[in-house]
Amino acid sequence: MLWTIMPLALVMEGSETFKPQYREIRRNNAIIIVEESDPVTAKIVRVISTNPSDYLNPALQPGNIIKLEAIDYQ
Repeated sequence: MLWTIMPLALVMEGSETFKPQYREIRRNNAIIIVEESDPVTAKIVRVISTNPSDYLNPALQPGNIIKLEAIDYQ
């Protein structure tokens, strides 16, 4: 549910054309899903790991912007 005083058409503007590109990469023995913003940076979207400490690692928090490395492209 969304509570706003703005018109729905204005809130949803551009949502039809937004097509994020997700990719899986490995960092510190955890698999993370990232959304690339440009060729060298990406935003963490999801962490996939069996180690509970990976979810507590501030460097792997969803929403963080990370720099992609050459090894991520292999």
